[in-house]
Amino acid sequence: MKFNDLKRKAFFWIEKLQISRTERISISILLALLAVLFMLNFFLTKTFNYNQEKYDALTAEFEKRSAQLHQEQKELEQKYNPDLTVNEAKTSDHPNDDEMAASKQDEPVAVEIININTATSQQLQLLDGIGEAYAQRIIEYRKANGGFDSIDELVNVKGIGEKRLENIRPFITLDD
Repeated sequence: MKFNDLKRKAFFWIEKLQISRTERISISILLALLAVLFMLNFFLTKTFNYNQEKYDALTAEFEKRSAQLHQEQKELEQKYNPDLTVNEAKTSDHPNDDEMAASKQDEPVAVEIININTATSQQLQLLDGIGEAYAQRIIEYRKANGGFDSIDELVNVKGIGEKRLENIRPFITLDD
C-alpha cells in the first residue's frame, strides 16, 4: 500500500506543477539519460597505466642528458677559467646549485680595478659578464662620446643593463 500512496502523492505533486504529458515524458527521458551518463562516468574511469620499463628508459635518458650537460659545463668552465687546475675540476663531478652559487660569489672574475676610459678589449673582457662583443661596444661608445663621465653611463651601451652594471661596478673606475 505504501507504493500506491507514494505513487498517488507523486501524481498529485506533478498535477500541481501543471505540466503537460509531453513535458513529463521529456523530463523523465532527460533524467534517465542523465542517470545513465552518470553511471557510465562512474564505472568507466580511466586507469593509470604504469609501465616500469618506460619509466626506467626515461630515467636513463634523463641521466644521460644530465651527464652531457655537466660535461659541457665543465668544458665551459675550463674555457673561461683556464687557471683552474685539473684536480680542482675532478673533485666535483656534479656540483649542486648551492656549491655553484657559493663558488661564483667567492671567486670574483676580475681582481684588478679597470679604467673603462682607457681599458683595452682584453682588459674589459676580464670583467664578469663582459665578452668580446660587449667590450667592443664599450670601446665604440667611448670613442663616439669622448669617454665616460660616470660609471652609470655604461647602461647606455647596448646590452648592458642595471644588473650587469651592478655586477661589474666594484671592478671598474674612471680614474687612473
